[in-house]
Amino acid sequence: MTILILLGLLNGVAVSLSRTLNGRLASARGAMTASLANHLLGFGLLGALLILKGAPWERLAGLDPWLLLGGVLGALFVAISSWAIGRVGALACALLIVTGQLAGGALLDALTGRLAASDLLGILLVLAGATLQRWQAALLRMGGAVMAWINQQG
Repeated sequence: MTILILLGLLNGVAVSLSRTLNGRLASARGAMTASLANHLLGFGLLGALLILKGAPWERLAGLDPWLLLGGVLGALFVAISSWAIGRVGALACALLIVTGQLAGGALLDALTGRLAASDLLGILLVLAGATLQRWQAALLRMGGAVMAWINQQG
């Protein structure tokens, strides 16, 4: 179990790094180009791994088309977060993504009758953290503006 926790944490760090790199690419070339580059490189890597492994291509035949929407949502996620990270910062982007994931998970669990009050409390705590982070950033910007105004007056 410890190795799974460690892998989960490393995956989270990798996602933050990936979002930051894609955000920089989006700033230089645009969010859609960043998303395209991300997915083309990912497709190439996974395609090569599947070919080396001897992928069972027949397992892809006959899938319900709606099962492929995960790929569409993933592409939109990369494009949107690549655009957003340069505007709100890595921490705020991560907090908002996690909050959205928690809300989506809560909705799905509510639809299946598996949502507890403690789950809602957890979501509120994460949302409070995201709010505090943005509030602190706004205060720092405001404080800098006040200090600049004071320096101009003196």
